Amino acid sequence: MFKFVKASAILLAGLLFTGAAVAQTKVAVVNIQAAIMSTEKASSKINALKTSSEYSQLQNSAESIRAEVQKMAEDAQKNGVTWSDEKKAEHQRKMNFKRSDFETAVKKLRAMEGQAVQDLQKDLLPKAKSALEEVIKERKLDLVLDANSAVYAGTSANLTEELVKRLNAAK
Repeated sequence: MFKFVKASAILLAGLLFTGAAVAQTKVAVVNIQAAIMSTEKASSKINALKTSSEYSQLQNSAESIRAEVQKMAEDAQKNGVTWSDEKKAEHQRKMNFKRSDFETAVKKLRAMEGQAVQDLQKDLLPKAKSALEEVIKERKLDLVLDANSAVYAGTSANLTEELVKRLNAAK
């Protein structure tokens, strides 16, 4: 009986100390990629890309090809019943080529966007890490988690907006 009481007392004391330690732990979350992409520099770079002549031409080309494929599909649906098997096969082949051209144009657009994002990450990631370290020291945080991994984080525990403000101010 005495051993049970002693073990219970030790367990209770351990729980109390653990609860006190947890209550003092300061935890926050941050989404560094979202912070980087929310900066003025990122917005400017993405806008510059989307208004560049190369990107605009490629985007217009993709849209034109998409419209052609759609028109060809409508034509096939409307008139396909009167076409010979050879004509149907030829039309399908042309549509497949156009779809391939469209997919290639879209891949090029995504590659251009991806390169812009990589350039931003390369440029701003060291600055973001430095700014985050400053916030961690100022707030005396014990643990910072990736916001994408957190199930819940209140607005005061999310450092992403503060990180964006600091990155914008740093220029």
